[in-house]
Amino acid sequence: MIKTITVDWESYEEMSRLFNQIKSKYCELRRTKTSTLSKKERGRAVLDACLEIWQADISDLYTGDYDLQPHYYVYAHLDTTKKIAVGVNAKTTFAATLGMEYWPFYVGKGIGGRCEELVRNETHRKVRERIHKFGKEITVVKIKENLSETKALQYESKLIDIFGLITNGGILSNLDEGLLPGKRRERYTEAYCTLSKINTVITGLGN
Repeated sequence: MIKTITVDWESYEEMSRLFNQIKSKYCELRRTKTSTLSKKERGRAVLDACLEIWQADISDLYTGDYDLQPHYYVYAHLDTTKKIAVGVNAKTTFAATLGMEYWPFYVGKGIGGRCEELVRNETHRKVRERIHKFGKEITVVKIKENLSETKALQYESKLIDIFGLITNGGILSNLDEGLLPGKRRERYTEAYCTLSKINTVITGLGN
């Protein structure tokens, strides 16, 4: 099917709308293509997408009055009722490469003892309560240390893009998607589309 679109080339609003339409259609086609892959090929594609996002350079998006001293770290709160089985799920296999033994359900950046503070938001509280019902405790893991504030923000945002928020079909209880989610995903559109919940069901065994 060929679609002809008329747009005012000098109109920011119209160009922005067209860009979003094209990006949406691209992701739809990308999902269709990925869904035709074998289970093994799909898992490889998802793992490669995770690595591409993690290694992407998005530093120019983080400008401003940030602390440049390497005091920061990026951390995750892990759900100890869900142990990672390497090779079963591509996203959690990627998590294992970052030192996680269990599924992450919250990520953040901090200094000092910030990572040990467990009172966050309502969804986070509900996950904590479920973990406690199983007689277990949350595990906290520092993923990267000795970072500037901008580097910590970048890695935190990438983790959100990889694992997704619960509200969007992902597994993280974070309340927002971090700084400039649209702009950073433009840097790795194909990889981000590959991780769409439509073709990578995080709770399944196919990826």
